[in-house]
Amino acid sequence: MMTGVATLFTRVFTWPNARAWGESTALLTLFASISVPFSLLSGLFAWTPSTDGLWQVALVAFFLPALTEELAFRGPLLILGNKTLHFQLAAMLLALFVLWHLVNAWLLMTEARGLFDDPRFLVVAFGLGMTCTFATFRSRSLWPAIFIHWLVVVGWKGLFGGPQFLVGG
Repeated sequence: MMTGVATLFTRVFTWPNARAWGESTALLTLFASISVPFSLLSGLFAWTPSTDGLWQVALVAFFLPALTEELAFRGPLLILGNKTLHFQLAAMLLALFVLWHLVNAWLLMTEARGLFDDPRFLVVAFGLGMTCTFATFRSRSLWPAIFIHWLVVVGWKGLFGGPQFLVGG
């Protein structure tokens, strides 16, 4: 039993090589170059830099949502990764990732209603999910997806006025 758990842990949390980190950085850059203008031009977000409590946000955001959501929505790609099922599994998990934001807003974080159910937000969530999925496939590790997700949330809250649902309001 313990050997199986250790094998799963190793498979999911293998540290990627430099090439994988470079590719993940390129994916994050591509995502940001599309999502930031889209979010600003559509009025979803506004440029409102703030460092108030950002270190707390960064700490919490690493665990929730970055680590937990990546384990749930990208982890199975590494654990159950049958090559012939990868595309179908990735598509299903991506759809669940986007739907999770709706469920979260309506059942758990009701203060997120109006944002998490905004179609513009869901488009950005879909883009983030795609970015993290590609990073997971390319690196064969969750670490790049975790860091991408974390940086996006911290950037959103620190630069674009993202609400502090979990920390400070």
